[in-house]
Amino acid sequence: MAFPSIAGTMMQGARQVVIRADASRSIGTGHVMRCLTLARILRGHNVLVRFVCREHEGHLCDLVEAAGFEVARLAKDSTDHEPYPGAPAHAAWLGTSWEDDAWLTEAAIGVQGADWIIVDHYALDARWQRRLRGRTRRIMVIDDLADREHDCDVLLDQNFFADGRDRYCGIVPEHATLLLGPSYSLLAPDYEVLRRRTSPRQGAPEKILVSFGGADHQGLTRRAVEALLSLEGGPPSADVILSSAAADFAAIREMVAGNEAIRLHDRVASLAPFVLNADLAIGAGGATHWERMCLGLPALVITMAENQRQIARQLADQNLIRWLGDAAHVSSANIRDAVEAVMREGLDPLWSSRCMALVDGLGAQRVAAVLGAGPAMDVSVRHAELSDEGLLLEWANDPLTRANGYNPAAIKPEDHARWFRARLRNPLGCRLFIVETIGSVPVGQVRFDDRGGEWEVSYSVAPEFRGRGVGRPMMEAALRELGYEASTIIGQVKPGNVASRRIFEALGFMLRSSDPTRLVFERR
Repeated sequence: MAFPSIAGTMMQGARQVVIRADASRSIGTGHVMRCLTLARILRGHNVLVRFVCREHEGHLCDLVEAAGFEVARLAKDSTDHEPYPGAPAHAAWLGTSWEDDAWLTEAAIGVQGADWIIVDHYALDARWQRRLRGRTRRIMVIDDLADREHDCDVLLDQNFFADGRDRYCGIVPEHATLLLGPSYSLLAPDYEVLRRRTSPRQGAPEKILVSFGGADHQGLTRRAVEALLSLEGGPPSADVILSSAAADFAAIREMVAGNEAIRLHDRVASLAPFVLNADLAIGAGGATHWERMCLGLPALVITMAENQRQIARQLADQNLIRWLGDAAHVSSANIRDAVEAVMREGLDPLWSSRCMALVDGLGAQRVAAVLGAGPAMDVSVRHAELSDEGLLLEWANDPLTRANGYNPAAIKPEDHARWFRARLRNPLGCRLFIVETIGSVPVGQVRFDDRGGEWEVSYSVAPEFRGRGVGRPMMEAALRELGYEASTIIGQVKPGNVASRRIFEALGFMLRSSDPTRLVFERR
């Protein structure tokens, strides 16, 4: 069959990323939409991004192309495929066999290959990923389920799980970098911009946002509107977001006709302005959690899928949302009662503050920085500030950092706070630098301590940037920042820490002394 190839238009010299993701009536739109957000960020970093998508009913190929990205369209397969042994739980979402999908994706990429393949698909696992190794240098998987094996170099799961790292133990390679938690949520750039205008919500909510996704096959939008219309004294001001293609759209439009308080909106370019303008949301779980939290919007949440329950339960336990339950068990009366309770109690501004502390809107920038990390990456250096205390403690207690240090015991927060604040108050005796990408994503830290006429240097690379060759540019940048103050600089390394030894040697350090436990390098 004729198959469109994206290989012929690859730009010479540009880093190249291929994204494999689908949308459909069963899959929804979230996978493609979050990949589109990341693609836009990567394009801003001069990366050439291509999509490979199957033309399921409800696909978003036209939308991706309208955003300026080329799409290799895989034809919809009308054949019924029987589940194969060990198939992922969502294998039917692929619409074909994984072998056929892999072969077509290989053909789409072409022999030139790509620097990265990004896979965001519940129906694809390690078998597909191993097959595609011949077409790429590295693979990143975006997942939420932790229910199948992956062969990847980076795995992103933006969800909130107390046991996030344990969930992927044994199903990703040991060398894989794990990007876990809402700090990596793939939010469009306007969320980070609008965040600067956000203030905590408090008191009785005056404006409510109702949004359960464009299609809302479970009719939750209608139930929420019924709840608002049944409030004693009439509904507060509300924005209701729903696609005109949804089954309930016409009925809801009729329900709110003549009611000036409730405005029904068809597809919107971005949900962000509505999130910013609201005091309370009624909505689903999933990626919308992080959009609301980034802008500090308290939410009454109804879960629409099984994989949303555990996240919702944990968010509710942390007082970040109020979870009303699963869609099948929540009525319009339940929603009305929950809204009335919030109206009666008023919003505690700490609710907004807790949400904003969890999600800062820079997740896509962080992921793009990891994908672009390498020996030639541009970095900048700044002095550490009090706000860096938590980040430095997290880096210091990373298991590999503890293993490479001379004291393997975990550092207690109170001990770290005393140590860190004393260092900040002693600029003559300590230079503590944070090294960042040009987009202000922290890459690691470099510290210089005055040892009476010479400086001792130590450094650590953020876990997500390890193994990518960024240690040397970090050290080079920090040494330039230290500048004229440096006479003699020494560094201590465990003999087994080959990576650090090579960095010191490459930067002109000479071996001054050694014993079975440490090597001491110096540079004059």
